[in-house]
Amino acid sequence: MARPTKQGIEYFSLDVDFFSDIKVRRISKACGPASTSILICLLCNIYRDKGYYIEWDEDLPFVVADTIGTTEGAVEEVVKKAVQVGFFDKSLFDQYRILTSNGIQNRFKSAVSRREGFEYIPEYLVSVCNNPIQSNFCIQKPSSTESLYAETQPNRVSACKSTQSKVKERISPPPHAREGGISGIRLFSDKSLTECYGELKANIPWMEQFCMNIRLDYPDFTPELFYGFLDRFFRKLQNEGEIVKSPKDAMSHFANWLNIELEKLKKDGSRTSKNHPACGSEPVSVTETLCPKEGADASPDLVKNWIDGLSIGG
Repeated sequence: MARPTKQGIEYFSLDVDFFSDIKVRRISKACGPASTSILICLLCNIYRDKGYYIEWDEDLPFVVADTIGTTEGAVEEVVKKAVQVGFFDKSLFDQYRILTSNGIQNRFKSAVSRREGFEYIPEYLVSVCNNPIQSNFCIQKPSSTESLYAETQPNRVSACKSTQSKVKERISPPPHAREGGISGIRLFSDKSLTECYGELKANIPWMEQFCMNIRLDYPDFTPELFYGFLDRFFRKLQNEGEIVKSPKDAMSHFANWLNIELEKLKKDGSRTSKNHPACGSEPVSVTETLCPKEGADASPDLVKNWIDGLSIGG
């Protein structure tokens, strides 16, 4: 008798910036230091069981709590916060009571790209029609399960809306698809700083997602501020003698560097607010910290000049 097809995977990659991710940091701040262990335990269960999702049922909180040595209530609070901040996909959680995300599914796709006979539940996928991050995977919603990868071409993205049934087939993902990829850039290959800068600056989905996350702590953070800091970051790399860098590494390095720079601005703003105690509880204004005289009325050019004038380091 044939052995049953293996569904999950035995190991998965964990990004070195996992603990620096703004979503993880917000979960940890709200739910305590044990929350990161709970998140990792949930990821292990997801990848080991179904591979790309797990059902949020009555047993899962107990399983995770028993593994970590915490309470079921703590696990439930972490999951609630994780869905709220987007660590897990909210629409799929609300509709099907499952835990999954774009990043989880892309890592799993990469891990099983050479596996034969794998099937999936189409309704549980983070649809590319609603999520531009998966623009390289045009997966239609069929009437039955089919193999994980659907053949795609750049000029056939509109086929997402097609109602035609598809023949079962398994195609390896495109070479530019990557774990948690954004906008189809070849993120792992080293490029000149000029090429790397050009690709990151042109990556609008990444910029929008980045700004949305930053605005959780800095409500007035704008695309103009983003590009101003990005310019300064690449000048910093040039001054340090960098010649080549992969877009993936640059994204990670830039995120960490910007967090440090914004923390410095927050401290400067805290020192300024000592003369105005009533402002101490308000969210930090990046523009008012950079341009205290002009405040929120500062023009994009003026803000950029202030960013350019900051000491390059870090």
